[in-house]
Amino acid sequence: MKNNLKKSKFDMTTSVHLQLTLLCSSMALLFGCGAEKPASEFTAIPVIDTHIHLYDTNRSEGVPWPPTTDKVLYRPVLSQHFDAICEANDVTATVIVEASDRVEDNQWALDLVKHNPERYLGLVGNLPIGTDEFSGLLNRFAKDKRFVGLRMRQRPGDEKFFTDAVWRDLQLLADEELTLDVLMSDFDLADVSMIAKRVPTLKILINHLTGLTITGEPADAKWSAAVKNAASHTNVHCKVSGIFQRSGQSPAPKELSYYAPIFKVIYDAFGEDRIIYGSNWPVTDRGGKYEEQLSIINEFFKPMGRTTLEKLYWKNASKFYDVELVVH
Repeated sequence: MKNNLKKSKFDMTTSVHLQLTLLCSSMALLFGCGAEKPASEFTAIPVIDTHIHLYDTNRSEGVPWPPTTDKVLYRPVLSQHFDAICEANDVTATVIVEASDRVEDNQWALDLVKHNPERYLGLVGNLPIGTDEFSGLLNRFAKDKRFVGLRMRQRPGDEKFFTDAVWRDLQLLADEELTLDVLMSDFDLADVSMIAKRVPTLKILINHLTGLTITGEPADAKWSAAVKNAASHTNVHCKVSGIFQRSGQSPAPKELSYYAPIFKVIYDAFGEDRIIYGSNWPVTDRGGKYEEQLSIINEFFKPMGRTTLEKLYWKNASKFYDVELVVH
């Protein structure tokens, strides 16, 4: 697999004059500056961004999301656009999360990036869970090893969503050793805990720091307890992603102190082995720049050490989604 990660030598004689800025390369973002640190600490860590969306508003059939009224997101967002993000921020690879509820758009996304499987490692798809056609569709798409799982984001029937057919299909997903991302807009942590308990072999990934609105205030005790309960199930993981979106502000705050109380609850509950980085690009554009979000996340987790950073940025993702990242 081709290495997309740029490598450079750090000049120790001039390092004391460098400052970490929001516009510096992600090597500096991930490892900081300082002449007193050993050279090995500046070896770049690969990054798998596990949450991006790709779509083309110019398709003749249009797109179900984003709406035409969204002046920030309603534009073609294609692989060449994310390639530019990767080059600017030293992002090695990614997992795409399907943002369409049209079955054939899963294939559209897979075909879109088939030219570069080294960067586009996988697709978290969208199929109609709890329907008669689910089994056949899952069997079809699972033949492509890049189809790594599903995202559960729609909730037909509201409180009556969890039918016998839904449980059947969630078990089938687990039996196929595929994964389940959960978008928390129509689901909550109690739902995640219920799924984790009933289907303990299913790998579950909570999206966007559980979907709460971040306010900059201390974490709510009830929410913290729900996070801890969900994390008590060892098959549940959490994405440190979408932080600008969850701030509910545009532009989003850029100070770590605004997000730190939530980061701490997530880290304390899930530990270093079940946290996974994702950006939610291009939705990040509503709140700020890609590198600004990455810088804030890194500022919090960097003091935990290199081992934690490696797990956050690529090792946990590789294990969870069963995707291979080879850096030469």
